[in-house]
Amino acid sequence: MDSFEEFKQKVKDANDIVSVVSKYQTLNKKGKTWWSNCPFHYEKTPSFAVNEVEQYYHCFGCGVSGDVFKFVQHMEGCDFYDALKILAENAGLAVPDFGGDGKDAERKKEREQIYAVLREAALHYVKNLSLPDAKPALEYISKRRLNNEVVRAFGLGYSLGWNEVVDHLRKRGYSFEIMQKAGIIDKNQRGGYYDVYAKRLIFPIINSNDNVVGFSARVLDPNSNPKYRNTGETPVFQKNECVYGINLIKKLRRTEELKEIIIVEGQMDVISVHKSGVKNAVACLGTALTPNHAKQLKKYCNKVVVCFDGDGAGKKATLRSLDILVSAGLDVYVASMPAGIDPDEYVLANGVESYRELIADAKYWVEYLIREYASKYNLKRAEERNLFVVSALNIIKKLQSNTEQNVYLELVKSLSNISMDVLRRDLENIDNVKVEDTEQKDKEENVITKENAYVKAVKFVMGALLHKKDYATLNDDVKDNLLDSDIQKLYDYIYDCKQNGKTPIVSHVFDLFNVESNPIINDIVNFNFTDSINNEGYYNDCVKLLIRSGLEIKQKEIANKIALESDIDKRKELSKQLSQIILKQNQLRKK
Repeated sequence: MDSFEEFKQKVKDANDIVSVVSKYQTLNKKGKTWWSNCPFHYEKTPSFAVNEVEQYYHCFGCGVSGDVFKFVQHMEGCDFYDALKILAENAGLAVPDFGGDGKDAERKKEREQIYAVLREAALHYVKNLSLPDAKPALEYISKRRLNNEVVRAFGLGYSLGWNEVVDHLRKRGYSFEIMQKAGIIDKNQRGGYYDVYAKRLIFPIINSNDNVVGFSARVLDPNSNPKYRNTGETPVFQKNECVYGINLIKKLRRTEELKEIIIVEGQMDVISVHKSGVKNAVACLGTALTPNHAKQLKKYCNKVVVCFDGDGAGKKATLRSLDILVSAGLDVYVASMPAGIDPDEYVLANGVESYRELIADAKYWVEYLIREYASKYNLKRAEERNLFVVSALNIIKKLQSNTEQNVYLELVKSLSNISMDVLRRDLENIDNVKVEDTEQKDKEENVITKENAYVKAVKFVMGALLHKKDYATLNDDVKDNLLDSDIQKLYDYIYDCKQNGKTPIVSHVFDLFNVESNPIINDIVNFNFTDSINNEGYYNDCVKLLIRSGLEIKQKEIANKIALESDIDKRKELSKQLSQIILKQNQLRKK
């Protein structure tokens, strides 16, 4: 019997990506590439390319790429194993029982049961809204001016009491155990079970694949607390990853151009602005924004507008979120709400057009922070003005472009009345490095994530090797100076193919890595070679730069280790390594 990996490859080989994509999209061939409008975002001009030779797709508009498995996952809203089943059936192949310890199969079965019981509970809560006993929920919905369309769009429901949903789910054949694992019920002191969302308005939490993963439930009795109760961590729900409204964002992007995503604080804010016609808003649920949230948002749009409440807590949440969003590579803007007002209240009081204007006037994160610093200090006092300038320059220092830096230096000048010459001189001398007291860690990640000349050289060299350019050849010195383990793994794949007389196939890279979440591997897979330069000459220059820079980085690391090492024998070994690197550097200079 085939191993799992062998069967997976058999299924992939049996499903030509052009044929599979053609079942969902109309493709037109131009040259060696098939083109269509992207199925994952709205566009008027086709930018979705399917490479028949390399068996992968890439959209030059929204940046998504993948192999045949990934395409089916996206289109069907399913996980890998379900995509495997679909494609196996498409090829007339029976999926074997791969055995093993059975734990993966058990976990998958449990997740499917949890999804099923959550969906059943959500549908039941929705049906409850039509009953006379749902009057408290209907009164609240009316008070918030929510129409039937928006109630349906977000799947709002109502829990009638402590046991009603428990009894319903038991009749449907679901066990207490699976209900509890889904976060719907809990045990009481007498050993019985009760609905944890009893007598609350229900907001189902739906992921990007349209699966209900949990609930957020609002109390309707003004004397009861806490106001909201959210599902705890379960096998299908992690609050630091879930973005409320992301399923609707995914659908929206397929029907119209998505220029930006608005991040608000709560689900009522999302629902209120959605009702008013602003359908590109999302929220995090009962937790601060995390890198996982930012990563999800970046899948759908590069620009985000933070629009949290105008109170002190909202401002703090805004400041905390900015670094995370900027670090994720998003274009970040901030819309300032009036003090003490949330988006829901603002739209109700001022109308949707006023809210749209507020979003349109959002400030780029740099300007927002500079103005926040300006409001924090008394700029009439010399010492506080100095603190403001230092804070502002530390932000400006992060900008890559001199043009951008000058724009915001002008802003600092207008606020502080300090000349541009002085500000530029201070900017050059300011110490923007924060030293953290952490354990000594491998520096590879810091080196590889910065878009410097070394990284650009790595991308071009590895892109040329993967895409089989005539001028690209394997080189032991290149291999020795690839400082990231994923890049080394990719090089080894190409090397093994060459050694065994095989041709590297781009689609196989999607088996080795989660390409979407690995920016450098993603850039290598989708490298855009241009005819405007001498690619062969540039490749040779990149090889030299890669080797030289790699040696310099390793030299600094070993020198630092020697300085910290007290063991004489280890120092000798490190010194020997350092000597070998210096020898290689000298040899390079002579070439």
